[in-house]
Amino acid sequence: MAAPTDQNNELNSEPLICSSQPVMSLNTPTTKPSNKRKELLSPELLPGTQKQTTRQIRRRNSVGDLREMEKKIPAPRKSIADKVLEALSSPDVINKIVPILAEKIGESFSSMIEEEVKKCVDQQVKPIAELVEQHGKRLDTDNIRISRLYSNVEKVNEDVKSNTTIVNEIDTEVGTLFKRIVELETRLENQEQYSRRTSLRFHNIRVPIDPRTGKIPHPINTDIYILQVCNSKLGLNLTVNDIGRSHVIGKVKNGKSQVIVRFLSYRTRSKVYTNKKALKGDADGIFITENLTQYRTGLTQKLSDLKYNHKIFAYWTSDGRIFAKTTEKGTKKLIKNYDDITALETTTDDDNQQQEPDLSPGTTNQNSDENHNNGTY
Repeated sequence: MAAPTDQNNELNSEPLICSSQPVMSLNTPTTKPSNKRKELLSPELLPGTQKQTTRQIRRRNSVGDLREMEKKIPAPRKSIADKVLEALSSPDVINKIVPILAEKIGESFSSMIEEEVKKCVDQQVKPIAELVEQHGKRLDTDNIRISRLYSNVEKVNEDVKSNTTIVNEIDTEVGTLFKRIVELETRLENQEQYSRRTSLRFHNIRVPIDPRTGKIPHPINTDIYILQVCNSKLGLNLTVNDIGRSHVIGKVKNGKSQVIVRFLSYRTRSKVYTNKKALKGDADGIFITENLTQYRTGLTQKLSDLKYNHKIFAYWTSDGRIFAKTTEKGTKKLIKNYDDITALETTTDDDNQQQEPDLSPGTTNQNSDENHNNGTY
């Protein structure tokens, strides 16, 4: 407590600052008395200048003597850390140290970053690598399967080539056999027609009918009806000895039916067939046709339709052969099959020469109205 005492003594020894205001005596208070208890040294009892002085003295006693602070204080000794910090704050030192530190830090961080990047890459690449490995195994398996399939395809191709060769050979053989079949069918057709060379068909022959059943009573002597037609209507002189056999064929319609007749000789048959023109305009509608096979009958039916539609001029048969003409002056054409009829429909005969109809024995012209029904049986 000595210091404050000394300071107070020093302050007491200093001259007081004078004021221009008149000095008031200590005994005459300038303020209005208050009810507060007044201390002996209370600043309120002092005049204004002394109050200010007293406050300054108290302030000095609380914070120390300001004059002592104005004295030069020796600089404290710097520590190594302070010197290092002071050196580091120098721009030259910073410019030299920063690249070195950056290099060292970069090396340490690069290794750390490399490890972290490797970890991240491994984490991302590992499932992809597993998928790639799985797909690689699948590809290997698929390649094996493809190789097997390729070998199988090669075998199949070889089999196909060999089978193609076999099929071609079979096709050739089938074609040959088909030609032989056609030839055999043609020969059989010709042979069947040749066996009918002495036969004729009489159409619309009246025959007796059983009134109870509506059918022809059997047996029936059809030779009588044939001889009646040949002798009375054709003007021939035939006997039973000229007929080998005759019988009803087909269904009865309006008491009329077809009768097929086999003559004993071709000459007798030709004589009857040549004179059939005498039946033109017959009251009973009787007419005579050749006894054709089923196939040739179909050809004549087709030609009959063409004749009815005015696509051909005429058609006729002679000894089982079928002929047709597209125009009156056209050339007659031999009809052997349906292809010939198709060609007859699509082609036009340019032959303008008129030829005489073939009226040789055994030949008939189907252009006449009474023989238009030839082949309809």
